[in-house]
This record gives sequence, C-alpha cells and structure tokens, in this order.
Amino acid sequence: MPFHQRSVEPRRVCRLSARDGWIPREETGKRKLRKPVLFSSLDEVGCHTLTNIIHQLSDLSRHASDIFLGIEMEAGMVFRRSCRIQGRLQRLQGEVRKFDPKNIKIRKFAVLVTCW
Repeated sequence: MPFHQRSVEPRRVCRLSARDGWIPREETGKRKLRKPVLFSSLDEVGCHTLTNIIHQLSDLSRHASDIFLGIEMEAGMVFRRSCRIQGRLQRLQGEVRKFDPKNIKIRKFAVLVTCW
C-alpha cells in the first residue's frame, strides 16, 4: 500500500460549513449551536462560492508547488551523481590512454575447464 504524501479533498463550494453555524456565547465563553445560517441573497452565494473556489485552488497550487520542488530536488541529485560519474570516467580514460600496449606485458593464465 503506497504512502500518501498529499491528499486533496473536494469542498462543497456553494454550501456553508459547520463552523458557520456556531456563535460564541458571551457570558460563559463557550460556544453553542444556533440555527442554520442561510444566504440572504444570490450575491452572497456567489461571493461565498468564489471564495471557496479560490481557497481550493490555492491548496491545489501549494500541492503542485511541493511536487515540482520534489522533482527539482531529485533532478539535482541525479545531475550531481552523473557529474561525479563523468569525472570518474574521464580520470579512467586518462589512465587508460597513458598505457602503451607495446610496453605492457599481459600475463597468460591457464584456464582449467572441467566438465561434469
């Protein structure tokens, strides 16, 4: 089962949330539930909907930014590793070019092959 790093849940953009129905009680400092709040005009519905859409888009853009930042970090790590490998290969090529095949003696090894 994969590990979830981020989760985006849809919002009810045209409805009031449960916290909109709570008001503070002044005398005791506690909260009590009041009657459900309804919109009084279509302008309020439109403004509330647009506000919730903007909140949801900002959450989505934050997640996208985190994803692209992670991709950028991984690409940087791959780049650094490939640069180190390239440097090692260049040093190895330099060492190999120093060898003169006429001066280096290659020992011959006897290879025993047994068949069963």
